[in-house]
Amino acid sequence: MVESKLEEKKLVRGFAGLLHTVLIPLNEKEKFRIKFADTQVKILINAYNVNYAALIIIDKGTVSVESIPNKPKENLKKDVIGWDAYLEMNTSVFLAFAMNRISLIGMVKLVLKREVKLKGLRKLLYMMQLMKILAE
Repeated sequence: MVESKLEEKKLVRGFAGLLHTVLIPLNEKEKFRIKFADTQVKILINAYNVNYAALIIIDKGTVSVESIPNKPKENLKKDVIGWDAYLEMNTSVFLAFAMNRISLIGMVKLVLKREVKLKGLRKLLYMMQLMKILAE
């Protein structure tokens, strides 16, 4: 009974599951392990139109993804999770950005329109580096 609850807690759901599938292959790439060997960062990506946010954890050359229920909003507070960077947007906007259909300038326009919320911009640059390594 206790084991099943622990396994259930580690289950990655929804949007976080999608990111988990995309990012986990980075753990096998030598370039990723070398570049992020001294990096510890937590990036919270909240797709507000789905039920779970994704917490991307980069810890000394490994990446993992956890799902966090995004309702109630208190679940996503920095005090509760301890994230270093926060990104909130619609799922379709995130996927378009990840597939390079929206440029960095386009993303800035969405931030100015308040369609995208972000905190910890310097730490969010790690996310862009991850996408670049994945594309190689």
